[in-house]
This record gives sequence, C-alpha cells and structure tokens, in this order.
Amino acid sequence: MAVSGETAGYASALGCEGQAEHAGGSEPRRAPRAGALLVAVAAFVFALAACGSTPSARTSAQPPISSANLSSAHTSTQSPSSSSAATAGVAVRARPRRSRIDRIVGVAKSSYHSETGGRVLRQQLSRIAGDRVLLNALSRGDVAGAQAEADAQLTSPGNHFAHVTRISVVRGSRVLVNATVNSDGVFVVAPGSRVLRSRGRGLGTLLVSIQDVTGYVKVVHDLTGADVVARGASGRVRISRGAPPVGRLPRSGRVTIAGRRYDVRSFRELGWGNEPLTIWILLKA
Repeated sequence: MAVSGETAGYASALGCEGQAEHAGGSEPRRAPRAGALLVAVAAFVFALAACGSTPSARTSAQPPISSANLSSAHTSTQSPSSSSAATAGVAVRARPRRSRIDRIVGVAKSSYHSETGGRVLRQQLSRIAGDRVLLNALSRGDVAGAQAEADAQLTSPGNHFAHVTRISVVRGSRVLVNATVNSDGVFVVAPGSRVLRSRGRGLGTLLVSIQDVTGYVKVVHDLTGADVVARGASGRVRISRGAPPVGRLPRSGRVTIAGRRYDVRSFRELGWGNEPLTIWILLKA
C-alpha cells in the first residue's frame, strides 16, 4: 500500500525513519478528497503499528542491563538448596563467641595499653618535657634544682587531674631525677619517654608514668567487677578490693580459694624499668 505525504510526515515525527523514507513524491500537493483522507488515516495507523514493532523500539522500552541487575538476577535464580548450603558454610566458618572472662581480659589489656601509651600520657609527657624550670636546671647541671622541680610537678594542684605518679630523668646508667607521688609511686605501669634537649644539647631522657599498679588494679576491678591480682618480678603484689587471699595461681584454668571456685586467666606486661608483670583475672564460677 502506498503511503501519502501526510502519513509520511506523522511517521517521521514518531521517529520511524525506515518507513518514512519511502513515502512522498515530486507531485504538487493537492487538497485530499474524503476517500483519500480515509486511505491516509488507515495508512497512518498501519505505519504506527509497524513503528512500535521494530527491534529498536522494543529494546529502548526495556531498562538498561547493568552488572548489578545481572548479579541480582543470578542470585534470584539460585536454587534453595545452594542458598542453604552457602548459609551453612558461613555458619561453620564463624568464630566462636568469647567467654565472659576472655572479654574481661581484653578490657584489662586495653586499659593497660591506654595507661602506657594513650593520649593522656602523651599530653603529660609533652607538658613536662617543656618545663623550662626543669630544663634550665638540667642545663646548668643543677640536679638538686631539677629534682625539686619534679617534686613540685607531682604536688601541684593540677596533678590532681593529670595523675602523674612518677617522673625520672636518666642519662646513660645514671638517674639524675626520681620523683614519686607517694609510696605506691615506686610500683607503677610502664612510662612514656622523651629525649630532653636544650639548644641542641642532650640533657637526658625523661620518663613519666601516669598510673601506679595499685590504681590500675582498682580501675580494672571497677570496670569489670572481676577480682584482679598483679605481681611484679620484684615480688610486689597488688590485689583488688574484696579479692580473696591468693597464693600461687595457675596461668589459666579453674581454682578453688576459701571454698569458692574461680575461673582464672592471666597475661603479661612490662612495668617501670621493664619489670615483668603478671596480671590475673579471677571470675567467680
């Protein structure tokens, strides 16, 4: 069926160039008669139907295929048995949950590492390393003046918030300054260190600890509710408040003390002067 020029115009406007390029002619346009108009309408309907059935039209009507769509489609076509097997495989590979006492050991370790290398220690180390009175005394070789300034640091009102427990300055094997806040200040957790310099000249190494072992044991007990025992290689022992009297303890396992059974775990750290420390956690079974 021939397609009139008017029909070709509609088809071209709808984007069906393939059908429209065969339409039209060189003859001059004339006003269409009624019969011709009916033929034109019929041809237009036919062309419109043909345009919608082209492969390009069907393709553009579909959503674009992406890797995400492919992946979801692949997943949705998996059989229930394969999905269950995958789930079972994940369950088999999952790590077992830690026991309560092992979680408490984790808290105790994190607390120790915070006291011996955390932000508060770094702040106090930097503050004391910048003490001009201390640096000037060391520069002059005034050991007594340096010791007096270190003592003043520990007794100052600000140390109520800073919690510095021990300050030392060493040069080689010689201890130039050694200041402790009280008798517990001798048995402390590992210090932070900083080399002291004045005008390019080394003055010694500053050592600062912000927690004694007594305070550390108390902190862990307050955080976890477990009983805590800390023993140094020097033989000094600190026990948390309310803990049972202890003698020899296993590294781990279960022990009966004063008629009560406890689960036991332990770990090791280094204290001041690299003194080996053993810390036990005791949890009522």
